Parts: sequence; C-alpha cells; structure tokens
Amino acid sequence: MTMMPGFEIHQRKFDCSENYVFFQEKKSIRPTFSAERIFGGTVLAMCSNDFICFYNWAECRLIRRIDVNVKVSAFMRTSIGLIVVIASDTSFYILKYNRDVVASYLDSKTAVDEQGVEDAFELLHEMNERVRTGIWVGDCFIYNYSSWRLNYCVSGEVTTMSHLDRPMYLLGYLASQSKVYLIDKEFKTLVMRGDLDRANEVLPSIPKEHHNRGQELLVKQFLKLATIEVEGETKLQREVAEKS
Repeated sequence: MTMMPGFEIHQRKFDCSENYVFFQEKKSIRPTFSAERIFGGTVLAMCSNDFICFYNWAECRLIRRIDVNVKVSAFMRTSIGLIVVIASDTSFYILKYNRDVVASYLDSKTAVDEQGVEDAFELLHEMNERVRTGIWVGDCFIYNYSSWRLNYCVSGEVTTMSHLDRPMYLLGYLASQSKVYLIDKEFKTLVMRGDLDRANEVLPSIPKEHHNRGQELLVKQFLKLATIEVEGETKLQREVAEKS
C-alpha cells in the first residue's frame, strides 16, 4: 500500500488558498500562479511546477520564493534550529529557516519583492538523490528513494539503513519501539479497485498509531470508513461522514 508523505496537505490545483484556525477562515491568499501543491508546517508553502513560495501564517505575507520544482517539503525543529527539506525530481536540499531574520523584516513593514526576504533560508546541504518519501526524527532525516534504499541523513552525512526488496513508502517512526515502518502499494491498490474486504485484512498489520494515515487515502477516495474496521471513531471518519 502507498501513502503520500505526511506533510503534504493537498495535491490539486488551487486558485485561492484559505487559512483556517479552529475551522474559521483566518486569511485568504490569491496567488499569481497556479498552485499545484500546498505544504503545512512552521510556515505555509505553495508550489507551482517551477518554484515554491513560503508565507507566514499570521498575515500570509511572502517570506521567500525558491526556484526549484518541489515534490516534498517538511519542517522540523532540531538542535540547530528550524530546518526544512525541499525535495525535487533529482535532488533534495536541507535549509535552515532564519526565523528571527524573517520576523525582524516583517515587523519593519518593509515591502518585499517577488523573491521575498533574501536571508530567510540558509542552504546547509544538497544531496543528489531523489526522495520518494521522508520524515524527520529529531535531527535525523529518514528517507527512501528510487534505488530502493532506506537512508538517513544527519549533518549532511548519509547512511544506508536497509536495502529494500521492492518500492516502499515511509509510514512513520514509533519512538516507543525505535522502529521505522514502511508500506508498499498493496493497500492503495486494494482501495482503488474497491476490494475493501481485503483492505480490511491488510489494515491490522499497520500499527494503530498510524491508522489515520491509512484512512487519509480513503478520505481522498470519499469512501465511508465504516467499511474499514478501525477501533473507535476518528476525526477522519467524521469528516468522511459529513462528505457523504
């Protein structure tokens, strides 16, 4: 079965992006470009096919535009500050977010050009590997890529954890077990073809802590989660019920 990275919120074109706080609209952005993806995190990010733009949540003001075709973006608070990974088709970049620089610039009410605040990000590392899925665990970025390897990167040093026997996708990390969980395409294939009985058999093999990640796929397909036997009602179940 397959999962999109946990930090990707939407995967469709947007003409207008709305920022909600406690389900109440807070701000609205009307970008001058077709937004192909939106990422959450420390700041709001929207991508076209050619670049990514970062905005602050409070005022939805432009922080920085970076010219790269982004597939994955993820923030993490580490021992050296706020770090973001930006992954493209061919490489991934690890950048440090200079929060104080951005805050000072925005507080000054100085107008920014289409590129945003020049020193908002500092490039720390560039890796010539294509990330399939990735997660932050403390200062460590764990990812797998097209060569069927599970790697982790710390301070720019890459170490291979495992050679996979087939394409896999990172589901998450359980600190209580010190384990990284990966999944294949089986669950997605079963859901897409409507074989919910078989999907119901596969789901228990996933740790309960990650059941919501499996349910997200069903939300995207607008299926009723009552057909999948997950213990207890979840927020996602209620959301799907409202859509039905």
